[in-house]
Amino acid sequence: MAADLTKLKNLILQIGVNPHVQDLGETKLWKLIYFIDAVALRELGRTLTGSEFIKYEHGPVPSRGEKCLKQLCRDGAVEVSQEQFPGYRMNRVVVETEPKSDGFSEVELKLIGRVCREYGNKTAKFLSELSHREPAWHYATHLEKLSPELILYGCEEDPTEL
Repeated sequence: MAADLTKLKNLILQIGVNPHVQDLGETKLWKLIYFIDAVALRELGRTLTGSEFIKYEHGPVPSRGEKCLKQLCRDGAVEVSQEQFPGYRMNRVVVETEPKSDGFSEVELKLIGRVCREYGNKTAKFLSELSHREPAWHYATHLEKLSPELILYGCEEDPTEL
């Protein structure tokens, strides 16, 4: 499945306006997209965005994520600002426009909402550590694509891990 950049952009907006998502930075955004796509793959048999995920130090990142985020910024739909905190820096993501309501099916919107409710108030550090328990991330080489088969597998061996 090829990446659907329109859906990926709309998912960024959906996450950004979700009331359960707090302190949204880029790292947290990429992990939420990963978990949404992983849950969709496991439950629906396909991802929502068609994204391939790349192994980065802090967890999986959608291969076209940065491109979509930059386009959303240029279009004025999203603003990204760098904030410095003791011991870390955050690229805060603030959505300026409403997502398209027809971009996802009702089932997909419920799935997005469920993942945002479950993980939206977690820190980027927590979500990064959680993503590191995923076999797809663990067995990938740095800056290489994650295996879709391992994303599908997830942490089934120990369901308490995810």
